[in-house]
Amino acid sequence: MQFREDTEKSRSTKTAYRDGLENLIRAREAEFAGKRKEFCRDIFENGEAHRRKFCEMLGWPLTETGKRDVPAVSSEVLGTEGDYEISRMQVEVLEGLTLTGLFFRYMPEKEQPLVIAQHGGSGTPELISGFYDGQTHNYNDMVERLLPHKVHVFAPQLLLWNMENYGEPYDRKAVDARLKRVGSSVTAVEVYAIMRVLDWAETITDRFGMIGLSYGGFYTLFTAAVDTRIRSAVSCSFFSRRSEYPWTDWTWTGAAGLYDDAEIACLAYPRRMCVQMGDHDNLFAIGHTESEAGRVREYCRDAGVDDGWFDCMVFDGTHELYRGDEAIERMVGDVRGKK
Repeated sequence: MQFREDTEKSRSTKTAYRDGLENLIRAREAEFAGKRKEFCRDIFENGEAHRRKFCEMLGWPLTETGKRDVPAVSSEVLGTEGDYEISRMQVEVLEGLTLTGLFFRYMPEKEQPLVIAQHGGSGTPELISGFYDGQTHNYNDMVERLLPHKVHVFAPQLLLWNMENYGEPYDRKAVDARLKRVGSSVTAVEVYAIMRVLDWAETITDRFGMIGLSYGGFYTLFTAAVDTRIRSAVSCSFFSRRSEYPWTDWTWTGAAGLYDDAEIACLAYPRRMCVQMGDHDNLFAIGHTESEAGRVREYCRDAGVDDGWFDCMVFDGTHELYRGDEAIERMVGDVRGKK
């Protein structure tokens, strides 16, 4: 080919194509938002049907039905601190798949509630527990603040650790894509893994709560929506407008017409769902959190449901766990059955 031209000649056509795709997506998002609102109009009345549909959206193994057995568990006692025995526990969640976590067992009384404490991106159970010179970074002593309430605590390790620190590489996006090819997703597997922890934990209690930051807030929101055994949940630094943050592992085909964050929160009803966001969060805009919370309240108004089960706390802070203890205290009260 002898013809030549400057790259600027075709620049406008490329810009037009890019902008056209953006306009197409926005138009479809608006269309699907209307479909989603109509589809979820009965979400409080028919919560179980919507929960099954939500599980179908996320994929196998959440679509499995029937009673699950108590999973095989092994543990290594690491030590004791005060009234707590600390163990590294491994739970067989699926054939060939073992979830590891730290278990803080309150020793004086076996019959205590259990709270799942979930780390976020680049996090680990050890980090949120202060194992590394007492530093917990933006987790603000998550586990340490739970222990005075005399609850058992389990902190799972999900596929989110900092690869530079641990030297164990992984490609979360690729894992998610490969799982989606076989009717699953990394979210479905990891939510199911947390549920399997609760299957084991039912041998010591039937009262559960969950708290998490960032990706941990994501898993707290989703797990509480799926598993009704979680009586109260605190999801910090995640709840937002999903169309503004289309991360691949937070995205499923057709999800815009089914369930976004507001609808997923509604699946927790009538159990407690508290969402929190710092007003200076450097990842998620507070305005999107507030608008999504407004949609939860709109669902409540339309259905004639008291919105007291749902809290949206905006605090003075960044992308971090809220330093105040009100939500933690209320969650512990909820799982203990206190009003």
